[in-house]
Amino acid sequence: QNDRAWPWLDESQRVREGFRALSLRSLKLTFVNLFVLLPIMAVAKIWLSKATGLNNPNAFMTDDEHWPSTLKNLEDLVATIVLHEFGFYITHRMMHDYPKLYKYHKVHHEYKMNTTLASQHNHPVDFILSIGGPALLAILVVQPHSSTLFQFTLCTLYGNLDNHFGYAFPWSPVCWFPLSASTEEHEFHHSKNMGCFGTKLSIFNSMFGGYEQYNKFKGKQEKEM
Repeated sequence: QNDRAWPWLDESQRVREGFRALSLRSLKLTFVNLFVLLPIMAVAKIWLSKATGLNNPNAFMTDDEHWPSTLKNLEDLVATIVLHEFGFYITHRMMHDYPKLYKYHKVHHEYKMNTTLASQHNHPVDFILSIGGPALLAILVVQPHSSTLFQFTLCTLYGNLDNHFGYAFPWSPVCWFPLSASTEEHEFHHSKNMGCFGTKLSIFNSMFGGYEQYNKFKGKQEKEM
């Protein structure tokens, strides 16, 4: 979207005022999602893990016996990230494919041009299903140590912010790894409201579909250059 001005710099007063109103709604949604829903979901995760037996009793042990080795930490971190990516791909695609779900997800797509405020601009139902759901799935299945879980949380938060910066920084660390997805993909997803259903990995878009429209768009851009 290099040909478009940032909304707060747009010549149209209507666009500038609309962006300010959208930003205010984003702050309200961010507060509800992060400071109301997230603590509730954390408690629900603790209850669910105990009820199902899918809990790691040593998750918060810090002695040498229970502290994960470098290899174990890396294995669990990669497993958690990949499983979370799979869960997000599935739930995100469902949010687009089913109208009864899209009516909640369309709130996130009020942003056609991303800023960091868009990163938590989710309807509470969308936040629970497509943000909390994949994370819960990954944590319950892998059962990582709390130190590994902390690293996963940082990776996920930064990846989400990177997707919504509004800029594609080539030096961004989440783009250094094999099979990583570019920020441009999520920017395309917001601007066109189609395809690119993953977060920061290209695996499941490549395996199950999601790059068809994006590849056509990039091909057309390259021909016009």
